[in-house]
Amino acid sequence: MDLFFELIQISLGNKETFDRMPSDKEWQALLDLANKQSLASVLFMGLEKVLEQPGVNKPSVLFEWIGVHQTTTTLNKHQNKRAKDLTEIFSKQGFRSCVLKGQGTALYYEKPEYRQCGDIDIWVTKDGKCKTDDVRSEVLSFAYFRNLHIGHVDIKHSDISFFDDVPVEVHFLPSWMYSPWTNKRLQRFFKEKADRQFSNIDEQLGFAHTTINFDLVYSMVHIYRHIFSEGIGLRQLVDYYYILQRSTEEQRSEAFKTLCSLKMQSFVGGIMWILMECFGMNIMYSLCPANERHGKFLLSEIMAAGSFGHYDSRIKQIDHDKRFKRGFSQLKRNLHFVTYYPSEVLWSPFWKLWHWCWRKRKGYL
Repeated sequence: MDLFFELIQISLGNKETFDRMPSDKEWQALLDLANKQSLASVLFMGLEKVLEQPGVNKPSVLFEWIGVHQTTTTLNKHQNKRAKDLTEIFSKQGFRSCVLKGQGTALYYEKPEYRQCGDIDIWVTKDGKCKTDDVRSEVLSFAYFRNLHIGHVDIKHSDISFFDDVPVEVHFLPSWMYSPWTNKRLQRFFKEKADRQFSNIDEQLGFAHTTINFDLVYSMVHIYRHIFSEGIGLRQLVDYYYILQRSTEEQRSEAFKTLCSLKMQSFVGGIMWILMECFGMNIMYSLCPANERHGKFLLSEIMAAGSFGHYDSRIKQIDHDKRFKRGFSQLKRNLHFVTYYPSEVLWSPFWKLWHWCWRKRKGYL
């Protein structure tokens, strides 16, 4: 087995030790790949376990790895504080809020402080029958009058600079689908589950975060969306691994039915293959039978892209293209997925044209 996936399994408690101990050069390569996938601190758990075994020499990268881990734990504490601050800011303006992914997902981990954090994604709404468009307008008006920098605005979220040290994405919708029919089902799911999410407040941390039932669907959809844009990272799969570990059989069964209604069963089967084959996950936690064909395809995409596609030359080129060329480049890249996920790929140009017109009409371009 690949040393990197052995280290993942050791870190997750699914393997005792390496089949053979890595050399110093291999330890450096493991750290480099862990950084590429935003997993350095999570995999530090595996390194700690290996070093507890008798006769194991400390690798030369140990102190570098410790430094990365200590930085991650410090950032997590600060991120939790900022999530609380953000919750209080919105609450004072009459908004209900809920942290998506990130600091909420970290709570499923064996050691939450080991999860590498990024920006803060926060979903906001208002009580009553306030429409999404109204919430978006109120949030943007509030940010404008507070002289906060407003970056990208789209139908799902807006980048707003509440803090100098932590990027913030304010969500008006948790996610979306290109296909109008599957998107309608997804938005219905979000609407049905919304109140429970905004009420799921962790009094100790000071912010609301999503529930297991919600995350089993939402986090899988989030991973699915990434394959069509920034690329999937292994950190997202580790997140989902821990979500599954905390779920019940009934919750998994209900989630899979919802994901099937979104035409995602083959994708889900591919993710389950990776989690069982590469992470060593017990089959009892799987949402469905593994799909090896989709799993191998997704794994090749993941290893090429790194976390959020930062190492994928195809995505880097798209990011540097001008707006219209970028759209065509993205479509060309996504055609690579058409035999695997035809509905989303074929609907994407129609959705993107509609979305561009919507943003133009709203003045968000």
